[in-house]
Amino acid sequence: MIALTDYELETLLAEDVPYGDLTTTALGITDQRARITFATRERPLVVSCTEEAVRLCGLYGLEIDGFVKSGTLVPPKSVFLEAHGEAGNIHRVWKSIQNLLDYASGIATYTREAVLLARTINPDIVVATTRKTTPFTKKIAIKAVESGGGVAHRLGLSESILVFEYHRVFFPNDDAFATALRKMKKMNPEKKIVIEAETLEDGLKFAAMGADILQLEKMPLTKLSDTVRILHTDYPHITLIATGGISAKNIAEYAATGVDMIVTSSPYNAQPADVKVRIEAV
Repeated sequence: MIALTDYELETLLAEDVPYGDLTTTALGITDQRARITFATRERPLVVSCTEEAVRLCGLYGLEIDGFVKSGTLVPPKSVFLEAHGEAGNIHRVWKSIQNLLDYASGIATYTREAVLLARTINPDIVVATTRKTTPFTKKIAIKAVESGGGVAHRLGLSESILVFEYHRVFFPNDDAFATALRKMKKMNPEKKIVIEAETLEDGLKFAAMGADILQLEKMPLTKLSDTVRILHTDYPHITLIATGGISAKNIAEYAATGVDMIVTSSPYNAQPADVKVRIEAV
């Protein structure tokens, strides 16, 4: 599972505490002993980035009394992270940790819901997320997706091959594209070749050219079902992906079309979790 570095965690904290905590210092309570707990409220949560929260605590001398791992479904009104130490350090990390847990656990919980809905229809289906993350949140968002049982469709342009229409426009005809595709496969024998297709006709054409995976883009459900049936019959070795406009609200319908994988951006827009924080003097 993805992990943030200490540098990234320090950078996150620096956004909230660039020059120290004026309030805690001015009140003269910096050196007092305190305890902080993070808990769910009325709803269960799939927590994520608890490991990063623990490390943030450790960077400022807090001792951990207990925590649960990312990916754990925590019941309502349950403490899932507890630490103690100096009040100044607890107040320094409090809000950064809460924001991190709220954001990541919201995505993880939404992802788990979407995965369960899809797998109710097809137990073997894979639910993945796109590259459309909010800027500067990618590692947190992808870890959260993994915590919820999903995977990353593409971590970036460097590790996978996905041919879009905007790549194909540079070839004057299908023969020229097919020639480039054969060369691509020869030069990258360890890579799967994914090609986006918006119609059945394109899907059949790209399958015949040697695509390993077809990404079926924004097809109406009825058309998608027919396309999947025909492609699975004629090219049973090809993996079929559905993408475009899919969320937890309709993911079961897309799973019912018979695709092997669903790709969505919707977890990134999940409502943040509402983690309850309590700080007390000890």
